[in-house]
Amino acid sequence: MYSFELRGLFIFGLPVWIIARIIILMNRKKKGIKFNIGDEILTNLFVIYLFLLIGITILPITIGEMSPYLQELSFIERCNINIVPFIDYFKGANYLGSIIRNIVGNLILLMPFILYICAKSEKSRNLKSITKITFLISLSIELTQLVMNIFGLTYIRVVHVEDLILNTLGGIIAWGIFKLIYRGKIKIMIDNTHPQLIEEGQI
Repeated sequence: MYSFELRGLFIFGLPVWIIARIIILMNRKKKGIKFNIGDEILTNLFVIYLFLLIGITILPITIGEMSPYLQELSFIERCNINIVPFIDYFKGANYLGSIIRNIVGNLILLMPFILYICAKSEKSRNLKSITKITFLISLSIELTQLVMNIFGLTYIRVVHVEDLILNTLGGIIAWGIFKLIYRGKIKIMIDNTHPQLIEEGQI
């Protein structure tokens, strides 16, 4: 079996991203689009965050024959879906520290994603859009984990309904944070990072 982990993602992904970014910047220069250091820093930090997000939620991916352990599990067992939110927190084996880490981790998981979207897309700076976007991103992650469970591409992850709830709530909190800080010098700084680029498909 071959396991592709976060380290491999950075080793292979970052050089590809750097080359692609250089080509994009050269293309912008030819078109006369002004280079903005703030926009470039924000974009590259977001890409690094995406690598980490994939590493946390998807990797490792195991390619090869399904392990004997997984082959012995039924289809329902491999799916490993928990449709009752927060029920695990009331089981005796869970300690307060692990519960807090799980809740906080799920709340902050998509916050950088939502802050980036708010910074780059003026059309998405409303509660309805952000709630929808966060929910769909979280749902995509959970469905990906479900598919990987079914086909034995990873160790069995729990597909939690509570993750959808906490991720979405975290996105709403991130939107609230953006609204609070989007003023004064920070507003000027964000507005100068070319928010129109994401809507025109130039990023």
